[in-house]
Amino acid sequence: MYKAKIILATLALAGSTSIANAEEVNLWVRTSSGAVLQALAEQYNAKHEDKVTVTQITAEQMVPKLGAAIAGGSPPEGAVLDLIYLPTFAANDSLEDITDFVKGLPYTDALSPSHIRLATYDGKIYGVPALPDASIIAYNTDLFEKAGLDPKKAPASLEEIAEDAKKIHALGDDTYGFYFVANSGSWLIYDFLPHIWAAGADILSEDGREATVDTPALKDTFAAYRDMWSAGAIHPTSRSGNGNNAVEAFASGKVGVLMTGSYIVNLLTSKYPDVKFDVAPIPGPKGGASSFAGGDSLALIKGVSEEKKKVLLDFVDFYMQPEQQVFITKESGMPSRTDLADQAYAQFDKRNLVAYDILAKARTPYTFSSDELFVSRTGPFLNLIQGAIFGDDVDGAVKKAQDEFTKILDRTNP
Repeated sequence: MYKAKIILATLALAGSTSIANAEEVNLWVRTSSGAVLQALAEQYNAKHEDKVTVTQITAEQMVPKLGAAIAGGSPPEGAVLDLIYLPTFAANDSLEDITDFVKGLPYTDALSPSHIRLATYDGKIYGVPALPDASIIAYNTDLFEKAGLDPKKAPASLEEIAEDAKKIHALGDDTYGFYFVANSGSWLIYDFLPHIWAAGADILSEDGREATVDTPALKDTFAAYRDMWSAGAIHPTSRSGNGNNAVEAFASGKVGVLMTGSYIVNLLTSKYPDVKFDVAPIPGPKGGASSFAGGDSLALIKGVSEEKKKVLLDFVDFYMQPEQQVFITKESGMPSRTDLADQAYAQFDKRNLVAYDILAKARTPYTFSSDELFVSRTGPFLNLIQGAIFGDDVDGAVKKAQDEFTKILDRTNP
């Protein structure tokens, strides 16, 4: 009996020691990604003694709150944030170097290239993709057919889109060939910049430190947009809208081509099943294809303990496994790995593969001042688009943007 008591006591002590040694890590995530990350954390926690606790922060507050928490010495162990902000946090020495972990993964080459690029600073990697997305075009196949266009052939260039849009607008004054969100910098970097990338150009240098606004590719892109606008082929709310009614306008059957994102396939099929549509990559003015790699990356905050670092990296490897990648696809539309098409999309609409495939060519502006350059309502990018498409002086708008970009970069580059 005494020996049995000793054994039971030893087992109890071992159990309590195991529980005591279990780690709990706090992961901040944007509310837009909160539901998926919470579910993934719950799945992880159910199979591990260590626990991942998800705290949801509104998208607008994530960057300032995280910056304040880091400055105040009380940050979370990890954060899932918009990938465009990773260069800024990395340059400020706020993130943990996870280069060896990322390069050691057996699926490293399958991770979204743009997410890894944005997570890299000074040769070191500070983040991994969590919930990516990509921008594409959706086009109404019924309107294409009515306009005498081949509904099975996606436009191969922006110039072709412009010609198609004018033919679709000719079907009636209340029918428009094209819709894009021109009054939001966030939308414009998402669905306008890919035209430039598809042509082999960019608005910033590779390292994000110099402005390269004034290119033939940009002016060719503006020419196509101005052609559609002057012909009345662009939906009138494109100029002043913020994107809230973009999907509804397309779903009404009165818009031929919509600049949109990877979410559109599942959204239309579930909410607007009667709309006949297809999707395609975003083309350059004369051909080529590209996309904006958007969404979230997971980063560890500088100074995280080795024990908690191990838990967070284990969580990353957990959600990168095929079972969880299928779950992510079901819940948010796109997995983090580009090598799981068969598993991820076996039970979903195959049109999702268009965005999935283009993710390997997708880009994201690498910059340390994304809000000031691209997002601000008084910033140079939004002013450039509004002035060059709807104004009278394209060359003047381009020159002004080049000068303003340069001033901001000179002031904000680390």
